[in-house]
Amino acid sequence: MSSYVIFRGASGAEYSYMPLARAPLLKGRSGNYVLSRPTEGGWAIVSAGEAADLGSTPWPQPTGEEVVLIRFNVSRAAREAELSDLVPPASADGLPGLRAAS
Repeated sequence: MSSYVIFRGASGAEYSYMPLARAPLLKGRSGNYVLSRPTEGGWAIVSAGEAADLGSTPWPQPTGEEVVLIRFNVSRAAREAELSDLVPPASADGLPGLRAAS
């Protein structure tokens, strides 16, 4: 796995996520996270969420080849907008375990 995984949102914007295992100190840092699995063409989002403090976030439990990826975002508005761009509400029902932004 590379140092970063890039997801393209519905708007065309690209978001770089790093594996949780490679993340620096998380306590007090806010951001988004995705549970993702590899596909033939890259990575697919299984579930997603955002947190005001990634250091105290209860992470989704990966199974098989799934991994938790994170991206730092300070502003709650930016976190929610990014999450909506990556996983539009209309498709949320199709992703098992998807957690809405809190």
